[in-house]
Amino acid sequence: MSTMAEQQPSATKALWPAPPPFYKHFTKQNIGLLRQIRKDHASHTAQKNEDGSTQDIDILSLPHELRYLIPPAPPADNKWRAFGVTNEPDAPKSMLEEAGVEHLFPDDDIVKHNPQPYLITIARSMLTTFLALTGILSENPELYEEQVENLKTLVMNMHALINQYRPHQARETLILMMEERVEKLRAEVKAIADAGERVDAAMKQLGELGLVVQAGAAEKPGEARSGRDETEGHAQEKSRVSQRAAWLRLQTSNLDDDDDAT
Repeated sequence: MSTMAEQQPSATKALWPAPPPFYKHFTKQNIGLLRQIRKDHASHTAQKNEDGSTQDIDILSLPHELRYLIPPAPPADNKWRAFGVTNEPDAPKSMLEEAGVEHLFPDDDIVKHNPQPYLITIARSMLTTFLALTGILSENPELYEEQVENLKTLVMNMHALINQYRPHQARETLILMMEERVEKLRAEVKAIADAGERVDAAMKQLGELGLVVQAGAAEKPGEARSGRDETEGHAQEKSRVSQRAAWLRLQTSNLDDDDDAT
């Protein structure tokens, strides 16, 4: 009899697989060391070659931890495999006709730039076809194949329309981003101009206030002179008092030294 621990499912250790172990070699120290090695290798090979050309460094001559920093060369046939599927970027894009699917929308540039009406029509057709399929499955499930093929045709046409619209959508998105950037720069320029106007207005007010003060001083020169004389007198008296206090402290310290000496 199995125990309770064996019946319980094992706890999940991680939601995603761990990264390749060689990611630990991508450190700032290793990157700087590889950059210096490449620089020395380029200068050394340039001196050997008469035409001044350089060759890439031999990956086998590098330490083990630096070999992972050099990406592999692209495939010679321009094909690669991922998840069991061979990818070829230069291969022509498959059309609906090549896949044996009926073309349900006109092949026109207007449709590529504005596929919304056709997408809505196809979506409605998909809904009615699905309802028809459910009705057939409830009455005679053996006749499902025709409606399933119709759904497949509608879905592939919808995907074809969306894929045709993607370049136009990308251009429109870039245009919108550039317009937003231009509006932001215009707002910044306007804010700077407004700040400059406020500074000019403040400087003008300060200039007017300075003229008023100068005019008041010119009207009452005697009062202004007497005020300055009183201020200077107070400052001189305060200086004399501090000097007397310092002199008294000096005399007191001298008397204390004499008493200690006796």
